[in-house]
Amino acid sequence: MIQRIFPTLWSAVTAAVFCLVLAPSAARAEAPEAVVTAFQEDLIAVMKESDSLGVSGRYNKFLGYLDKYFHMPLMVAFVSGGEWTKASKDERIDLVRAARRMSAGELAVLFSGYGGERFAPAGNRPIKDGTILVHTKLKRTSGDDVDITYRVRKFDENWRIIDVLLDGTISQLVKRKDEYRRTLEDGGVSALTNLLNTKADEILASESASGKASK
Repeated sequence: MIQRIFPTLWSAVTAAVFCLVLAPSAARAEAPEAVVTAFQEDLIAVMKESDSLGVSGRYNKFLGYLDKYFHMPLMVAFVSGGEWTKASKDERIDLVRAARRMSAGELAVLFSGYGGERFAPAGNRPIKDGTILVHTKLKRTSGDDVDITYRVRKFDENWRIIDVLLDGTISQLVKRKDEYRRTLEDGGVSALTNLLNTKADEILASESASGKASK
């Protein structure tokens, strides 16, 4: 069951400097809404298999989906702001990897079951900066529908998600930027990298701990 309305995916889509993003199939790259539909289909599939996959199995699935559907380097660059420009190439690579791990871990915990949820398309809207807002609704068997909007941008021939907006207005990128501002001010990208890796490690360790407790 979805434990929150929607995860706060990494509050930004980071500079396309590193080849951490895998290209989706040609069919899925044809239109901006196609990448969103494909991601949501894979998301529902993971939810349906959540018990058999466990936290680590869901985590590994989401690592692949973050690479496939999102532009993580651009997102991380946005979140880290000016500290990104000060960081070395290796520091940037380490930060993107840490953000990817933490995001996959959050998704693995948040999407831990299936209760009949489904996603429905709700139209597109172009933005002046060349990005497209792809509107969808999360249909739930109980409770109100949830409006989820994806901001997508075309990189070469492929569309990638670069932000997620809840209720059509709440940017998860901006939320993350605010959340990690103090960490970046105090210790730069290395401090944020350590924080994100620690969070990811705690999520994965929680599965081992729960497994031992149940024995």
